[in-house]
Amino acid sequence: MTVKRSDYQPIYENTFHRHHRRRWWALCALIIVLLVAGFGWFQWQAHQKQQLANYPVRGVIVNQDSGYLDFQQLAKHHQFVYLQATSGATYTDDDFSDNYSRSQGADIKVGVMHTFSFTTTAQHQFEHVVETVGTDSGSLPLAINVSYYGDYNSGNTTMAAQGQKLKRLVDLLQQHYQQGIVVLANRQVLNQFVKPVLPQQDYWIAGGHLVGHAAQIRFIEYDANASITQDGQEHAVAVSVFNGTHQAWTKYTE
Repeated sequence: MTVKRSDYQPIYENTFHRHHRRRWWALCALIIVLLVAGFGWFQWQAHQKQQLANYPVRGVIVNQDSGYLDFQQLAKHHQFVYLQATSGATYTDDDFSDNYSRSQGADIKVGVMHTFSFTTTAQHQFEHVVETVGTDSGSLPLAINVSYYGDYNSGNTTMAAQGQKLKRLVDLLQQHYQQGIVVLANRQVLNQFVKPVLPQQDYWIAGGHLVGHAAQIRFIEYDANASITQDGQEHAVAVSVFNGTHQAWTKYTE
């Protein structure tokens, strides 16, 4: 005798329910992850905002990738701007001259930046800076941006000679412009490459946390890939703060 099963269900129906439950749990897990990530991002933003409150003097680094900036608008929320001018012995930022001219009408301190090259001499880099910048050197210390690249790192046996090249470039620019030099680099490059040859120099730390820096660290770059909005347009900039109070800033820029 054959007994009919009243609870029989096709196999595809069971499979459908299993897949449906899996999708549901996957969706729940995704929602939880997004909520946790969103909360973490909100907490990080709040923490950074709280830290930034200790640094009232703020500024940006701009270059040709930043686009057309209104420096009058920029001055409403920033106290200084550094303009990328040169790199090595041949490269010139396409917008340097125009940026410098337009920045002069704004109530903002202006600095000029050169990117150091390991592959060209200090003399050639110095000559390129002078030829490009001329007398448009701003009112802040000149900045030299130093970073490892290619085979030029702490493991390279020629780095001692490269350090002397950097020191020579600093001396040449200081003698010519007489307005001070600040060296921008991350902590590794500062400790391994810059400080051994320029122990008394002013520094600008890249990728730095907004706490616990000695007075020799004049600026702190806390986001190299930031942006600002002007008239609905996004402009790529690197954002930094001066490591001090308004009073210290006034004294520093006298």
